[in-house]
Amino acid sequence: MAKVRLGRTEITTEKNAFGALPIQRISREEAVKLLRKAYEHGVTFYDTARFYTDSEEKVGEAFDGMREKVIIATKTGAVDAEGFWKDIHTSLDNLRTDYIDARVIIGLS
Repeated sequence: MAKVRLGRTEITTEKNAFGALPIQRISREEAVKLLRKAYEHGVTFYDTARFYTDSEEKVGEAFDGMREKVIIATKTGAVDAEGFWKDIHTSLDNLRTDYIDARVIIGLS
């Protein structure tokens, strides 16, 4: 797969990524299996969001113990700093990690 640079960061990843919105519609077991299958086929970038119901939890379970091998981005709809920090702590817990590679703030009004 072709590699790309993630914005202005020093992160490079495969051009193909996994958008985790649809995995909220399948069971945890099916989602974990699908996420790992994507990884086995070369996908290393996973995009999720706080408002994708249980998507972050499924991504966290799928990559628990191998976090350093994947790049994870998540999004928040927080409109203030307090909401942002609350969401980031929840995301870290759900994703079973102590860092997120990319965080996007989507202002919802």
